Amino acid sequence: MKIRPLNRPPGFISLGGIVYMAVIVLLIVGGQGVYVALKNPEPLKITVADYIAKKPNAEWMTLQEAQVSLVEAAYKARLGKVSEVFIPVRPVGESTDVPVHILLSTNNQAVVAALQHLSGSGGTLEKKVDTAAQQADKLFMWQDITGLTRYGIFYDLLMRARLAKLNMKLAEDFVILNDGASPDLLVSLAMVVGGLLIWFLMVCQAMRNALWRWRRRRAFYRQRAEER
Repeated sequence: MKIRPLNRPPGFISLGGIVYMAVIVLLIVGGQGVYVALKNPEPLKITVADYIAKKPNAEWMTLQEAQVSLVEAAYKARLGKVSEVFIPVRPVGESTDVPVHILLSTNNQAVVAALQHLSGSGGTLEKKVDTAAQQADKLFMWQDITGLTRYGIFYDLLMRARLAKLNMKLAEDFVILNDGASPDLLVSLAMVVGGLLIWFLMVCQAMRNALWRWRRRRAFYRQRAEER
């Protein structure tokens, strides 16, 4: 019997770095999600003014006495369409000359339509405000906003850097609040369990491969000994 070189056909473990990266991402993102969900069992109710004065250690919040204005908004476009809108949130009555500490992120279709309509309107600033108000009056009201701030090491640093370069008068420590979002413990747990399961399968596969190679190597050396 002739023993061939110890090369096994590529299988699950041959995915190598991609699989390892997937496991790391699942464990980190899922772990952060579990931590945030357990730390924030319910949204913290706080006024925008109090939040800016001393930012609390919370990611899930209901911002009270908030003033939003579509006129100051920026947006992210994808394939020629607005996919996400960033709206400054200020304390009620605050001047637009003061740096912005909170950006509300939303993809609400009414907001997107209002922004597109506003962008296409000409004339003075007052006319733009009137045009947008006709499309989305709630954006120019005092209102409470509930959402989840973006967090974690996979935080959207690229988008944050792009926003910081815009003429939006952003504070250095500004945060992005995802409108209507809340911690999802089940999804985060599923990611952690999925990452652990993939890692366990990879370990089992690696052990099987190691055992297979050991057996092949032993058979090879036995054959060499018999041939002598």
